[in-house]
Amino acid sequence: MLKGCTINDNDLAPDERQELETLIAASGLTESFDRFSETGRDLRQYEIVIERDATVRRIVCDDHSVPEATRPLVAFLSARARPQPADFAAGVRRFGADG
Repeated sequence: MLKGCTINDNDLAPDERQELETLIAASGLTESFDRFSETGRDLRQYEIVIERDATVRRIVCDDHSVPEATRPLVAFLSARARPQPADFAAGVRRFGADG
């Protein structure tokens, strides 16, 4: 099942917005990357797109390759993820590729 979420920080309560900003800053995600484990095939995969000002970062990884500092951000996003239509991932990829 494909699950996902789109979060506009302007739509969040002030405490949630601050939590998200703190998690993004602590995540260490400063550039885009694709990283997958060589040893696992049936792992959960994550695609995170962060848009700030004119900068877009797209991170794609699996359970084994998520940077340790990024795990709290993944947990925050996973808690808000809901089932999505099949074309949701294509829209995220297109968005991330276009910048």
